[in-house]
Amino acid sequence: MTSLEQWGVPLAVLGMLLLTLFMAAVLKRHQAHQVEVRAAVRRLDSGLAALSSALDTLAGVVPLSQELRVTLRGEMLARYRKIRRLYPGYPGIAEKLRTAEIAVSTQGASVSAGVGPIDSERAMRGLLAALDQLAGLIARGNLVRPVPRDVRAIFVRELGERRAEVLARYYLVGANRCEQDGSAARARGYLTTLMQVLRRRGPSTPFVSELCAEAESALSGLSGPGQNTDSGVGRAEVA
Repeated sequence: MTSLEQWGVPLAVLGMLLLTLFMAAVLKRHQAHQVEVRAAVRRLDSGLAALSSALDTLAGVVPLSQELRVTLRGEMLARYRKIRRLYPGYPGIAEKLRTAEIAVSTQGASVSAGVGPIDSERAMRGLLAALDQLAGLIARGNLVRPVPRDVRAIFVRELGERRAEVLARYYLVGANRCEQDGSAARARGYLTTLMQVLRRRGPSTPFVSELCAEAESALSGLSGPGQNTDSGVGRAEVA
C-alpha cells in the first residue's frame, strides 16, 4: 500500500474540514454584511420618517423656499433609491419611489409669504420641533445627496428665520389678544418672552431684527402699569 493510499482517508477528512471552515467563514461574513445592511436601511428609514413628519407638520403653515423644499424632497428620493439598492425587497419601495419622484417634480413657488395662524402653544412647539429637525439635518450635513456648505448655510439661516417668525406670530398674536382682554401684564409677559428668545436664538439677520423691533414697539405701546411682567407665560424655555 502506497503512502498516498495510507493517507487517503485522513486527507479526505482534512479536505472536508477545511471546506467546512471556509463555508462557515463565508456564511459569517454574509451574516455580518446582512446585519450592516439592515442597520443601514433602518437608519435611512428613520431619517425618511423624520423628514416626512417635519415637512407634513410645516405644510400649509410655514412657507419654505422652493429651493429648500426641492432639496429636502430630493433627499427623500435619494434615500429611497439607496434603500432599493441595499434591500430590493423593501415593502412598497416601487410605489414610494414614484411618490418621491412626483413630490420632487411638483415643488412650485411658495403660495404664502408668511407664517399662517398658530392656534395653540402645542402647535407652536410642533412647528419649532419640525424646523429644528430640518435645520439640524442640514447643518450636520447628514445627507445622502450632498449639498455644498455655503448652500447649507443659506438653508439653515432660512429655517432659523422661519423659526423666529413662528415665535413672533404666536407671541404677538397672544399679546394682542391679552391686551384686548384687559390683561396688560400678561401681554407684557408674552412680548418679553418673545424678545428674550429672539435675542438668544437668533439668527442675527435683518429679518429677525425687524421682528425684535416689532416686539419692542408693541411692548412700549402697552397701556397700564409695567411693573409686573411675570404673568405665567412660558419664558425663554419655550425655544
